[in-house]
Amino acid sequence: MMTDRAVVFACSHRRGGNTDRAASWLADGVREAGGQADIIHVREHEVRPCLACGYCDEPGERRGRDLCVLGPGDAAWDLFEALLTARAVLFASPIYFYHLPSMLKTWIDRGQQFWAARADGAQWLAALPERTARAVFVAGRPRGEKLFEGAAVTLRYFLHNFAMPLKEPLTFRGLDGPDDLADRADRNAIIDLGRRAWEEAS
Repeated sequence: MMTDRAVVFACSHRRGGNTDRAASWLADGVREAGGQADIIHVREHEVRPCLACGYCDEPGERRGRDLCVLGPGDAAWDLFEALLTARAVLFASPIYFYHLPSMLKTWIDRGQQFWAARADGAQWLAALPERTARAVFVAGRPRGEKLFEGAAVTLRYFLHNFAMPLKEPLTFRGLDGPDDLADRADRNAIIDLGRRAWEEAS
């Protein structure tokens, strides 16, 4: 069941840094547009890695935590439930080695269960309304032509399982210190992204 809220996934392993600040500003933008926003810090949820066991490929009518053999044992489904039910979905993530951080990627790998369910023709998944996701990527590295490319591709195809196209991410380079994302123009751009996300979801 869709909720009348936005969810912002804060994906950094580090507490109180640039990504947490960006997540907070995204939520501020949603609220300025008249919406309600929940910030979920991925680092606070224990997610076990995919076992590649094939359980989710077996035919059946499973739903919810039963989609994955690991489902009852960790917090992956709590994160998926927020993703499945939020009216607007936003991500704030650092870039580690040209890609998404490991805790986020571990959760994304567990999304294999939704790829399998969609391939099996699960009607409950096919019935999801199309929603557009937004993302802010923050990199410490100041250079690199393809610095954000791997992260964007992975996040885009993960969200495809949820009928959720990803808008071109808002990206920042050369911000390595925890307080580097403090420029007023950057703040305004991130708040505006949150605002537009909610307005377009209305």
